[in-house]
Amino acid sequence: MSVPVKCLATALLLPICICLSGQTPDREHLQAGAYVRVSHVLDGHRIYERLIDSYDYDLYGLSVGLSTRPEDEDWFAHAWNYPDFGLGFSYARMGSLDFKNDSRLGDIANLYGWAEFDLLRTRHFRFGPLLELGLSYSPERYDWQTNPENEFIGSRVFAVIGTGLRAEVLLAPQWAAQAGFYLTHHSNGMLRSPNLGINEMAVGIGLRHYMAPKVFVSRPPDPPDEPEWRKGLQWNVFAAAGVHSCRTELKGILASGGPKGQGSPVPARARLCAGAELMWRYTPIFATGIEAEFGYADNNYRGTDLILRGSEDPQGYSPFRAGLGFVQECRYRQLSVHFVFGAYLYKRTGLTEDVGRSYQKIGARYHFRRAGGLFAGLDMRAHQLDRSYSLEWSLGYNL
Repeated sequence: MSVPVKCLATALLLPICICLSGQTPDREHLQAGAYVRVSHVLDGHRIYERLIDSYDYDLYGLSVGLSTRPEDEDWFAHAWNYPDFGLGFSYARMGSLDFKNDSRLGDIANLYGWAEFDLLRTRHFRFGPLLELGLSYSPERYDWQTNPENEFIGSRVFAVIGTGLRAEVLLAPQWAAQAGFYLTHHSNGMLRSPNLGINEMAVGIGLRHYMAPKVFVSRPPDPPDEPEWRKGLQWNVFAAAGVHSCRTELKGILASGGPKGQGSPVPARARLCAGAELMWRYTPIFATGIEAEFGYADNNYRGTDLILRGSEDPQGYSPFRAGLGFVQECRYRQLSVHFVFGAYLYKRTGLTEDVGRSYQKIGARYHFRRAGGLFAGLDMRAHQLDRSYSLEWSLGYNL
């Protein structure tokens, strides 16, 4: 099994943990649905012009899920206004697009976890945001000989993340209709180069069946008993490891005459990181703070420079970096999602995507209830807000 498949397949455990985290799968909680969406490929940087002549395609999907209810006496469900969680499968007919030359993208199959939250709710109507996170598969990928224009996905297995807004209306006690607007991003997190990624927006409709009669109950004014939690300053220490396949290194290999085999010729090189977070927890579901991190980046900077520029960079190379960032954490029982916006304080890594000063991370962690403060997590790191850099697995401890 390849590195991208191993890393991304393991990532699917996180949305599954959301669905199974303390929910009771009885008839009153279960639901199933089907939907169709019309998607449009976004091309703000005009990078798809050399690949496709059309930008619209359709997508079909199925979902199963669990509803949280006031009678569950769950403080976290009450705090998040009784969300729904589930798993979904969809099939995107991206292969139906009109392609130029002999290039191709291929249809995409998606398996993902989802969560829906309500901002507005009446007895027969609700409205709010949603999140989707999972894996995608396409039979077509970049090949420097047979599919060179497809620089968007360098691997057959990659990640999908989506968000949007949806409205739902009860048509009958156990049936509801949905309509929504969605934004989706596909990427392998630079596990395999090239990886420009695919962004889409979509509108869709769906039908949902609840296994028991459903009424959208308003959140009760009195919450259940609050769980035990520790207010105030807290430390998280962590170590993380990931891989990065450098697109600039790919350019160097192609400029030198190309690799011997087919597919992507760039090896996945190590990315190591260790750091600490100082956070102030002011409710059981929110904490805010700062992080300091130190990292190591293994790359063939010198060899790439010699190929692309004919000489080494006179400033030299350093595989080390240090960064300082702002952290926001959101928590639901044993699962937390966190966002990091930071800047590198020391960073000199040569002619690669390791450029710029700003970095961002979005990730999830599972906190083991019976192991003290131990947690395991996954982060997607980006640079300059729009450059995927690495997928990093982490292990840490809350002090």
